[in-house]
This record gives sequence, structure tokens and C-alpha cells, in this order.
Amino acid sequence: MEKKFKVLRVIGTIWKILAWIVLVVGVLSSIGVLLTSIFGGGILSQFGQQYGQMPRTSWVFGLAGGVIGFTISLIATIVNFLLLYAVGELIYLLLAIEENTRQAQLVQAPSAPAAYPTTPPVYSPPLPPAPSPPGQ
Repeated sequence: MEKKFKVLRVIGTIWKILAWIVLVVGVLSSIGVLLTSIFGGGILSQFGQQYGQMPRTSWVFGLAGGVIGFTISLIATIVNFLLLYAVGELIYLLLAIEENTRQAQLVQAPSAPAAYPTTPPVYSPPLPPAPSPPGQ
């Protein structure tokens, strides 16, 4: 059977590919947030200590902020991935429903007459009963 809606299949595939791209970029960004806050917090604390503005334990705040930022960013990335992938799967689901419905309709449909008659049927009244012979 011929597949219909080829463009929708392409769109569904694009949504799935986009979901994977978002997941990879989001995970890398989350790791970047964690590493930046860890290393950046250490550099910032050294810079602050040089001028007497920050306590020696300020790198802990950078680490804690990095872990919190990493966790929030990772959760948002996973939710975004799931939503985008679900849109692609929804398109494929709707296409499968359409195909199954069309196939079931073709299997269950009664066969139509080959052609309708070109002339209408002619009405002929019923024949009168045959006369009975006399004497009976």
C-alpha cells in the first residue's frame, strides 16, 4: 500500500532529530555550567582574597551554585527533549492510525457493483391469475 503524507513523516523525523540535538547540547551546556562555576568560583575567591573582600571558603558557594545550576539545567534539558521527541512520535502515531483505519476500511468494505445500470428498471405489473376452466 502506498504511504501517504510523506511530508508529515519528514516533519516527524525532523522533530526527533531536533530533540536529540537539544539533549546533546543541553547536557554539554549543563556540564559547562558546572565546570565554569567550580573553576570560576575558585578564581573569584582567589581574586577576592587578594583584596580582602571574600572569605577563604567562598569557593564552596561557587561549587554549590554550580551543582544547583547543573541540576536545574539538566532537568530542563531532559524535559525539553521529552517534549520535542513526543511531538515527533505523536506525528508518527497519527500517521499509523490513519494507515490502519484506511487499511481496515479497504478490508471490511463491501464490494460495490461493477457498474450501475444505464436505464432504470421497467415496472411490469403482476400477471392476472389464469382463468379456471368452467365446471370446476
